[in-house]
Parts: sequence; structure tokens; C-alpha cells
Amino acid sequence: MHCVVMRWMVLLLAFAATPAASGDGAQDGAQDAAWRRQVLKVEVIRLDGGIEIGSAIVLGGERAVTNCHVLREAASIQVRRGTEDWHGTMEAGDEYRDLCFLRVTGLVAEPPPIAEPDAARVGLPVSAVGYSNGRFSISNGRVKGLFNCACDGGRVIQTSAQFDPGASGGGLFDRDGRLLGILTFKSGSGGNFHFAVPVGWMKQLGHVPPERISGRTTFWESATRDSGYFLVACDYSAKKDWQGLLALSDDWIRQEPYNPQAWFAWGRAKLNLGDTDAAIRGFRRVLTLDSTHEEAWWELQKLELDLGRSLTGVDDAP
Repeated sequence: MHCVVMRWMVLLLAFAATPAASGDGAQDGAQDAAWRRQVLKVEVIRLDGGIEIGSAIVLGGERAVTNCHVLREAASIQVRRGTEDWHGTMEAGDEYRDLCFLRVTGLVAEPPPIAEPDAARVGLPVSAVGYSNGRFSISNGRVKGLFNCACDGGRVIQTSAQFDPGASGGGLFDRDGRLLGILTFKSGSGGNFHFAVPVGWMKQLGHVPPERISGRTTFWESATRDSGYFLVACDYSAKKDWQGLLALSDDWIRQEPYNPQAWFAWGRAKLNLGDTDAAIRGFRRVLTLDSTHEEAWWELQKLELDLGRSLTGVDDAP
């Protein structure tokens, strides 16, 4: 029991000691200043007179990227940074992936460094930067999950770094200030379910010819198994519908048997339905597939403390 408690305390200290943003105060101040230059505020007046606030990321060469849902039915687009103000026009976009490029006439700014598409991993410290509720804000957290979508170019990122309406189109950055993803949506059911689309999608769209945004919905606005099991799973989790999550994850595992997130959802459902042994097997299976998955390690460490025995060995799937 003593060893279990010590291992639990080490994990707690490791989580507490790891900052969500890097460096000392001076470095943090420099990073904050850089993000204020790289992350823009977008103000859209719609054809019906309504107003939409969003965010955008500087790409250089008078270009920026934001979410297509921010620009829907736009009559005019204004892009702001502090006291500076520019007119924006939509250049190209993929509404299903919810990424659109803007031409911002007169904008001069250096873009942020961009991470490799596979740089995100579960547990990585990150910062969500955007104009939540119209005000510049930085929220620190970690990558909570990585999910496949019916799109090539990387996996959708779930983060504990919270953001609110107005931050859509902002940036999810790692501790070195590299852009990992574009803030896009959070679960309508509440809870710790905030998502960013990967930079790999943005890179793929770099040569898309200009076109108007179609009336097509984004992959996340119609949460179905076709657009991504994780969308339905996060909805079940937010509602604490563990039977629904179990049924979904059973199907998810059949379709994607080597997806660690499918097994993690299955383990969470089993745990909350009181089947501890099955939950342990599920979390161990996650670690078989992804040994860096900090959420699975965390769940096993909590169970270790409760049960008083080591559970972090890896075994086969149930």
C-alpha cells in the first residue's frame, strides 16, 4: 500500500509541477505579446444584420485563417488588432472542415511557428488563445484526446484549455508557441469538451481555389458516427449517459480496434457503470496502443489508490 500511495503522490506532484505555458515571467510576457500580434479579432456583420465575433490566426502575406462558421452569410468582415482595423474578404474554404482563409488588406504581421501535424499528444500542455466573448484571453490546459474524423491531415484535438464564443478561429499552441490547431467548437452539452482542428488540415487547404462558402454544415455540427464517433462520445460523457457511451464504444471498437480513444471511452463507461475490472482492462488496452496516454495512466493511478495494488502493467484486450 505504501508503494501505491508513493506512486500516486509522485503523479500528483508531476501534474502540479508541469506548467501549461513555458518559461519564466519575462518569457511568458514575450509569448503573450507574440500571441497578441498573431491572433486577430474578427467582427462579421451578417446579411440579416446580426453580428458574429470570432478570431483568426495570421498566416503572413496579408492572409489569415479562421472558422468558416464565423463567416457565414457575411455582409462585411472587419479584422482588428488593438487599435488597428482592416477590411477582410474570404478567399477559400472548406466548410466541412470548418477552415476558411481571409485576405486582410494592409495586414503586416509575422505568423506563429507551426507544429508538425503529429506533434500533439495526450497530456501535452497547451494554451488556447482567442477573443472569448470578444476579449483577448489565454487559457492553459492539456491535450485530453486525439480523434479521427472523416478528413485526412491529422486528428481533431480535445483540450482542457477552455474557451468561449468569440474564440472560434483562435489558436491552440504548445508551450514553445507553436500552432497545433485552430480553436473551433465546444460541446453544447457542457463539460470539459473543447476542440481544435489540426494544423494539418490548414496545410492541405493552402492551394484550394477561391470559392464562396457553401451551405454545407461542418463535421461537428451534425454529430454522427459518420463524422466521428468521438463527437457522439463527448455528448454521452457530458450528459453522463454511461449506458449510451458503452453501446457507442462497443461499436467504435469494432470499427476501429486499434484506436486508443475508443478503448478509453469504453473504459470510462465501464468504470462509471461499476465494472472496475473491465475498466482496468480497457485503460490497460489504451496504454498498449499508446504508452504516452496520460489520461489512461491517471485513471489507473486513481484506481490503484482505491484498490491498494499496482494496476499499471499492460495486458491484452478484454
